[in-house]
Amino acid sequence: MIESLEMESLFPSDFILYQVVSILELNRKILKIGLSLIGLSLIFTIGFSLNYRLKNPVFLKMYVEESFPTKDLDIIDDFQLKYITNVYDDRRVVSIQFEEEPNIKAAVSHSGDSGFSFFNEDQRGDRYGRYIIHTIYLNLDLNSMDREFYEIELNNAKVKFDDGSILDTELGRIIIYKDKDKRNSIIENISSSSSSDGTSSSKQELKGNIRLLKIDSPLIEDLKKGFDISIGDTDYRNISGIEYEKGQPLNIHTKFKPQKDIVEEYTAYNIRPKLYYEDEKGNTSYIRIYNINHIPYSFDSKGIFNYLKARGVF
Repeated sequence: MIESLEMESLFPSDFILYQVVSILELNRKILKIGLSLIGLSLIFTIGFSLNYRLKNPVFLKMYVEESFPTKDLDIIDDFQLKYITNVYDDRRVVSIQFEEEPNIKAAVSHSGDSGFSFFNEDQRGDRYGRYIIHTIYLNLDLNSMDREFYEIELNNAKVKFDDGSILDTELGRIIIYKDKDKRNSIIENISSSSSSDGTSSSKQELKGNIRLLKIDSPLIEDLKKGFDISIGDTDYRNISGIEYEKGQPLNIHTKFKPQKDIVEEYTAYNIRPKLYYEDEKGNTSYIRIYNINHIPYSFDSKGIFNYLKARGVF
């Protein structure tokens, strides 16, 4: 009987009610805090989306030298351009006109058929967070040009989308060249090799005596910090006047240096400089040096965001 009275004094009905009310109040506070956090998170997400939304597609820049793959027709197949859009931007490129050469006909495709490719990607594009990287393939028909040429440069383009919108964009520097006939060259490549670390080498056979003049390319100034070229053990900047005799090996070594910032990392490079030389009769000619390139292939959400920020898009 005494134990029952003690229990009633320890757990009165008012105390139980107080405990229930306290628990309900605590739950309300927890719910309020949770809703506040959700609201702040939503505000942050919306603010981030608005601040870092792309107003226009952003084309990745490239600094490349590209030759014609055919002898009879001045046509380049499947030349690729890459661009970034918001994830919800489903516009498709329908035409491109180059400011420097408006007579060039560029047929646009969203899936490549053949030919040289700077990137490997399917026509749907790849999603990275709130952005998508797309690739378009151009068939460039230069037969419509009204003049003979051995080198042209395409830097700026007017891009039209299927909704009728037009974007004026800078592509970087695209050098398209057509080499003269080299069948009578006294320098002949007999072996070459390249490695995944960006190094390459080639061995040339000399059919006569030569004197080296210089190595030059329209892109050297843009990329001079990004690569090394040596003829034998001599840096390419110091080769002028070096003489080679018939039968003496001419060894060319190149290396593309790792990119130091995100803009360089996401930029395509393919430089094909000319090695100029003079033969015994005083005739000047040249050979191309290949395998100096960097093709961006590893993308991620953070990298794309940093790239766009570094480009000054935001």
